[in-house]
Amino acid sequence: MPSRAQPASPAAPMTIDAADGRIQIGNLPTRIGPALSLDQARIAFAAWIQGERDVGTGYLWLSLQGLSLGGARAGISLCFRGQQLDMVTMGVELPGAELQEGWPTQAAIDAEVAFMKRTLGAALGRTLAGGHARFDWGEAWAGFDPKGFMASSGIRYRPRR
Repeated sequence: MPSRAQPASPAAPMTIDAADGRIQIGNLPTRIGPALSLDQARIAFAAWIQGERDVGTGYLWLSLQGLSLGGARAGISLCFRGQQLDMVTMGVELPGAELQEGWPTQAAIDAEVAFMKRTLGAALGRTLAGGHARFDWGEAWAGFDPKGFMASSGIRYRPRR
């Protein structure tokens, strides 16, 4: 979930390539996709990295903030297994999203899920029927995570062979 703090600089727009699921930030030449290594990500996206979390199971997460997706402020987390990128989770801050004691309400979560279904669907040229769409390169999803009581969306890449 993106931070509620607003960065001073304009957010860098993200675009998603439907052909291979790779994500581009602004005009950077390095794209986020299955060939991106952890070391490459740390260098290429250093200006946006807001945190790194090693969960002790071989998975490490890099959190990037100061982005935008579909016109909304966004944050993403890159999940690496060793040096291999496995998935990218995404969250957006929608204007007027209601919070209760600092947490999004069910209405705010539902609005984010609907936004992400529309935005990912438009970027990838498919509807996310049932909250998922499969591709040759992997899958995209957007839905409600009842365990975390939050919107959950992103892209998972097929393992490279």
